[in-house]
Amino acid sequence: MPATDQPVAAITFEMTRSFDAPLASVWQAWSDAALLQRWWGPKGCTLEVARLEFRPGGFFHYAMQFPGTPKMWGRFSYREIAEGSRIVWLNSFANENCGIARAPFDDACPLEIENTVVFTEAAGKTTVALRAVPFGATAPEVKCFNDLKSSMQEGYGGTLDQLGDLLKKG
Repeated sequence: MPATDQPVAAITFEMTRSFDAPLASVWQAWSDAALLQRWWGPKGCTLEVARLEFRPGGFFHYAMQFPGTPKMWGRFSYREIAEGSRIVWLNSFANENCGIARAPFDDACPLEIENTVVFTEAAGKTTVALRAVPFGATAPEVKCFNDLKSSMQEGYGGTLDQLGDLLKKG
Protein backbone atom coordinates (compact mmCIF):
# COMPACT_ATOMS: atom_id res chain seq x y z
CA MET A 1 0.00 0.00 0.00
CA PRO A 2 1.39 3.42 -0.87
CA ALA A 3 2.11 5.96 1.86
CA THR A 4 -1.48 7.18 1.81
CA ASP A 5 -4.84 6.14 3.25
CA GLN A 6 -6.45 5.84 -0.21
CA PRO A 7 -7.29 2.33 -1.39
CA VAL A 8 -5.01 1.10 -4.17
CA ALA A 9 -7.93 0.94 -6.66
CA ALA A 10 -8.41 4.70 -6.27
CA ILE A 11 -4.83 5.39 -7.32
CA THR A 12 -4.48 2.86 -10.14
CA PHE A 13 -4.17 3.72 -13.83
CA GLU A 14 -5.27 0.98 -16.22
CA MET A 15 -5.34 0.61 -19.98
CA THR A 16 -6.05 -2.38 -22.19
CA ARG A 17 -5.29 -2.65 -25.89
CA SER A 18 -5.72 -5.50 -28.39
CA PHE A 19 -3.45 -5.99 -31.38
CA ASP A 20 -4.02 -8.02 -34.50
CA ALA A 21 -0.70 -9.81 -34.02
CA PRO A 22 0.49 -13.04 -32.41
CA LEU A 23 1.80 -12.95 -28.87
CA ALA A 24 5.35 -13.79 -30.01
CA SER A 25 5.49 -10.62 -32.15
CA VAL A 26 4.08 -8.40 -29.39
CA TRP A 27 6.46 -9.88 -26.80
CA GLN A 28 9.43 -9.31 -29.09
CA ALA A 29 8.45 -5.64 -29.46
CA TRP A 30 8.68 -5.27 -25.66
CA SER A 31 11.93 -7.21 -25.28
CA ASP A 32 14.12 -6.14 -28.23
CA ALA A 33 16.01 -2.82 -28.02
CA ALA A 34 15.80 -2.10 -31.75
CA LEU A 35 12.02 -2.56 -31.68
CA LEU A 36 11.44 -0.68 -28.40
CA GLN A 37 13.29 2.27 -29.90
CA ARG A 38 10.74 2.41 -32.71
CA TRP A 39 7.58 2.65 -30.56
CA TRP A 40 8.16 3.40 -26.86
CA GLY A 41 7.39 6.94 -25.72
CA PRO A 42 4.89 9.66 -26.50
CA LYS A 43 4.03 10.48 -30.09
CA GLY A 44 6.40 13.01 -31.60
CA CYS A 45 9.50 12.04 -29.67
CA THR A 46 12.50 10.08 -30.77
CA LEU A 47 13.90 7.45 -28.46
CA GLU A 48 17.52 6.58 -27.88
CA VAL A 49 18.15 3.28 -26.10
CA ALA A 50 21.22 3.60 -23.88
CA ARG A 51 20.85 0.16 -22.28
CA LEU A 52 18.46 -2.77 -22.32
CA GLU A 53 18.92 -5.65 -19.90
CA PHE A 54 15.64 -7.51 -20.32
CA ARG A 55 15.78 -9.64 -17.18
CA PRO A 56 14.68 -9.28 -13.56
CA GLY A 57 17.11 -6.83 -11.94
CA GLY A 58 18.03 -5.36 -15.33
CA PHE A 59 17.41 -1.89 -16.72
CA PHE A 60 15.95 -0.29 -19.79
CA HIS A 61 17.62 3.16 -19.85
CA TYR A 62 16.53 5.54 -22.56
CA ALA A 63 16.41 9.17 -23.64
CA MET A 64 13.29 10.76 -25.14
CA GLN A 65 13.64 13.89 -27.21
CA PHE A 66 11.08 16.13 -28.82
CA PRO A 67 12.23 18.51 -31.58
CA GLY A 68 13.93 21.59 -30.13
CA THR A 69 13.99 20.30 -26.54
CA PRO A 70 16.67 18.73 -24.35
CA LYS A 71 16.70 14.97 -23.79
CA MET A 72 14.55 13.57 -21.00
CA TRP A 73 15.99 10.39 -19.57
CA GLY A 74 13.91 7.53 -18.22
CA ARG A 75 14.45 4.03 -16.94
CA PHE A 76 12.70 0.79 -16.22
CA SER A 77 14.01 -1.34 -13.39
CA TYR A 78 12.66 -4.78 -14.24
CA ARG A 79 11.27 -6.62 -11.23
CA GLU A 80 9.59 -9.62 -12.83
CA ILE A 81 9.53 -11.11 -16.32
CA ALA A 82 7.39 -14.17 -17.04
CA GLU A 83 8.20 -15.10 -20.64
CA GLY A 84 5.27 -14.34 -22.92
CA SER A 85 2.84 -13.43 -20.16
CA ARG A 86 3.89 -10.66 -17.75
CA ILE A 87 6.39 -7.86 -17.19
CA VAL A 88 6.63 -5.84 -13.97
CA TRP A 89 8.93 -2.83 -13.72
CA LEU A 90 9.49 0.36 -11.77
CA ASN A 91 9.43 3.30 -14.18
CA SER A 92 11.05 6.60 -13.33
CA PHE A 93 12.65 9.64 -14.84
CA ALA A 94 16.39 9.30 -14.78
CA ASN A 95 19.66 11.07 -15.33
CA GLU A 96 22.09 10.14 -18.08
CA ASN A 97 23.79 7.66 -15.70
CA CYS A 98 20.52 5.73 -15.08
CA GLY A 99 20.00 7.17 -11.59
CA ILE A 100 16.46 8.06 -10.50
CA ALA A 101 15.56 11.72 -11.07
CA ARG A 102 12.55 13.93 -10.41
CA ALA A 103 10.14 14.55 -13.28
CA PRO A 104 11.16 17.72 -15.13
CA PHE A 105 7.58 19.02 -15.10
CA ASP A 106 6.48 18.51 -11.47
CA ASP A 107 8.49 17.93 -8.27
CA ALA A 108 5.44 16.21 -6.75
CA CYS A 109 5.39 13.47 -9.40
CA PRO A 110 6.14 10.07 -7.81
CA LEU A 111 9.78 9.08 -8.12
CA GLU A 112 8.77 5.57 -9.16
CA ILE A 113 5.67 4.04 -10.70
CA GLU A 114 5.15 0.30 -10.69
CA ASN A 115 3.90 -0.93 -14.05
CA THR A 116 2.51 -4.38 -14.70
CA VAL A 117 1.73 -5.55 -18.22
CA VAL A 118 -0.11 -8.82 -18.80
CA PHE A 119 -0.18 -10.39 -22.27
CA THR A 120 -2.88 -12.80 -23.46
CA GLU A 121 -3.53 -14.28 -26.88
CA ALA A 122 -6.74 -15.56 -28.44
CA ALA A 123 -7.43 -16.33 -32.11
CA GLY A 124 -4.18 -14.71 -33.27
CA LYS A 125 -4.85 -11.43 -31.45
CA THR A 126 -2.86 -10.28 -28.44
CA THR A 127 -4.28 -8.23 -25.60
CA VAL A 128 -1.99 -6.09 -23.48
CA ALA A 129 -3.37 -5.01 -20.09
CA LEU A 130 -1.31 -2.30 -18.39
CA ARG A 131 -1.67 -1.32 -14.74
CA ALA A 132 0.33 1.49 -13.11
CA VAL A 133 0.44 2.57 -9.46
CA PRO A 134 2.73 4.95 -7.58
CA PHE A 135 5.45 3.05 -5.73
CA GLY A 136 6.51 4.22 -2.26
CA ALA A 137 4.73 7.52 -2.88
CA THR A 138 3.89 10.23 -0.38
CA ALA A 139 0.36 11.65 -0.21
CA PRO A 140 1.32 14.68 -2.40
CA GLU A 141 2.89 12.31 -4.95
CA VAL A 142 -0.28 10.18 -5.02
CA LYS A 143 -2.34 13.32 -5.61
CA CYS A 144 -0.02 14.31 -8.46
CA PHE A 145 -0.33 10.81 -9.96
CA ASN A 146 -4.11 11.04 -9.85
CA ASP A 147 -4.00 14.51 -11.41
CA LEU A 148 -1.85 13.13 -14.25
CA LYS A 149 -4.22 10.29 -15.22
CA SER A 150 -5.67 12.08 -18.26
CA SER A 151 -2.14 12.90 -19.42
CA MET A 152 -1.16 9.27 -18.83
CA GLN A 153 -4.16 8.16 -20.90
CA GLU A 154 -2.87 10.28 -23.77
CA GLY A 155 0.79 9.29 -23.30
CA TYR A 156 0.28 5.54 -22.91
CA GLY A 157 -2.45 5.64 -25.57
CA GLY A 158 -0.11 7.26 -28.08
CA THR A 159 2.68 4.88 -27.15
CA LEU A 160 0.45 1.85 -27.67
CA ASP A 161 -0.81 3.36 -30.95
CA GLN A 162 2.82 3.39 -32.09
CA LEU A 163 3.18 -0.24 -31.03
CA GLY A 164 0.12 -1.07 -33.13
CA ASP A 165 1.62 0.73 -36.12
CA LEU A 166 4.88 -1.18 -35.71
CA LEU A 167 3.06 -4.52 -35.50
CA LYS A 168 1.05 -3.75 -38.65
CA LYS A 169 4.29 -3.15 -40.56
CA GLY A 170 5.54 -6.55 -39.45
